[in-house]
Amino acid sequence: LPPPHPSAIFPSFSLFTMKFASVILATFAGVACAFAPSTPAFSRSSALYSAVEDEVSTGPVAAGSIDRSLSGTDSSLSYDAFDPTSGDSPALKRNNADEVWVSQRARPRRNRKSAAVRGMVRENIVTPANFIYPLFIHEEDFNTEIPSMPGCERHSLPNMLKEVGEAYDLGVKTFVLFPKVPDELKTNLGVEAYNPDGIVHRAIRMIKEAYPDSVVCTDVALDPYSDQGHDGVVEDGKILNDVTINQLCKQAVSQARAGADVVAPSDMMVRSCDDGEMKEDHKDPLERPEENAEKLSTWISGNFKLSGC
Repeated sequence: LPPPHPSAIFPSFSLFTMKFASVILATFAGVACAFAPSTPAFSRSSALYSAVEDEVSTGPVAAGSIDRSLSGTDSSLSYDAFDPTSGDSPALKRNNADEVWVSQRARPRRNRKSAAVRGMVRENIVTPANFIYPLFIHEEDFNTEIPSMPGCERHSLPNMLKEVGEAYDLGVKTFVLFPKVPDELKTNLGVEAYNPDGIVHRAIRMIKEAYPDSVVCTDVALDPYSDQGHDGVVEDGKILNDVTINQLCKQAVSQARAGADVVAPSDMMVRSCDDGEMKEDHKDPLERPEENAEKLSTWISGNFKLSGC
């Protein structure tokens, strides 16, 4: 079944959802246009393409030099123009050459004047090492497609390890695990979440043994293990926060014991999970909370959530 529209679940977010969806659609439309094949009218063999290429190859037309003092620029006008450099408190100043001058030291345009300069000063370079590879796993001995996420599969643990190896060779060394737990193991308290022999814990150990330098992240949440389908323990239709936090602490600590490098409490219970890990002397795992409230308001997250169903 297709996931329900977010507005049906979160009525108060309907306007936000529509705006978000519009941005996503516009982005995908732009990407699609960018990678769409050229039309015959503008193919490389067309006369129009050749004409444009010839025009571009000649470079920009020289605009001529500018009198940077701007003296007399407006003298021929039939009306009076404001002079920002005049008066007792001028908006702009003049430098030693009597040129219009803005008294600012930072000139960001200098850092963008050529490809070489831009390459030298840019701060962020995206490489495969910056990516986190999501791995969807299940207890079967085969891979299966995820209907809500075309192109993505749930992996058996051996196939998961093969996938890790292929990604590792390409420079992707960080992975996050999302399990599909058998229905018979799901309970309201989600006790399977902290089973040291559970699928996530075994997957952590397999990856760390085969690739010790890899970074393994885990999702601290009860929904894959809950027979209620919620991220928390339910009683009479309500989430029991305190009981849920108790279970999440157990889950986070058990994942740290298994060797997880990053635990990500999608339920936003960071402080409690961190306290539990510190008491167990697990000081190394990083806390990476997810903005679950915002994430759930997107249609994409609906498909993502279905991957664990």
